[in-house]
Amino acid sequence: MMARTAPQPPNTATDTAKAGVPAARTTRQTIADLAFLARAMKAPALLDAAERLAERAQVESWSHLEYLVACLQREVAARDSHGGEGRIRAARFPAIKTIEELDLAHLRGMTRQQLAHLGTLDFIAAKENAIFLGPPGTGKTHIATGLAIRARPPGRVRHRRPVGRPPGRRPPRRPAPGRTGQARPLPADRDR
Repeated sequence: MMARTAPQPPNTATDTAKAGVPAARTTRQTIADLAFLARAMKAPALLDAAERLAERAQVESWSHLEYLVACLQREVAARDSHGGEGRIRAARFPAIKTIEELDLAHLRGMTRQQLAHLGTLDFIAAKENAIFLGPPGTGKTHIATGLAIRARPPGRVRHRRPVGRPPGRRPPRRPAPGRTGQARPLPADRDR
């Protein structure tokens, strides 16, 4: 079995220093190393923001730590926004609709104030349900989708494990209905 090692960026200053050449880095080498490291870390927003922020850092004379914090803030903000989009795609809504896009003329039996109250999402904090009943084409799915999009949590969502199950363990498999879970006896060998 081969041991895996972390990939090394190409053309680093340490390679030239080992060869006896002074370790002077060019901007091109630094950008190439940054591109490699950003891909290795799966941080594309860091790569996009690094060069622009480097220019700004020079003009405003930021410290190295201030520059690093600004780059990482951009990456975190990008991950948060893209994570929300991914969760919406994973929900497989029939169409992406918001409450603001809802045509209030089609609503029957719901006032603008009731819709505004639902939009505050107080029923979620109170752990209550919202049920929409009515004939087809009256906006039930539109309202439900809009509320779900508004209620999506910011940042990462961590999936919870059921209470009582240790981490990393799956529950035992249950046999299919009508089965005992025991192997069926094989038919006796017949002479041919």
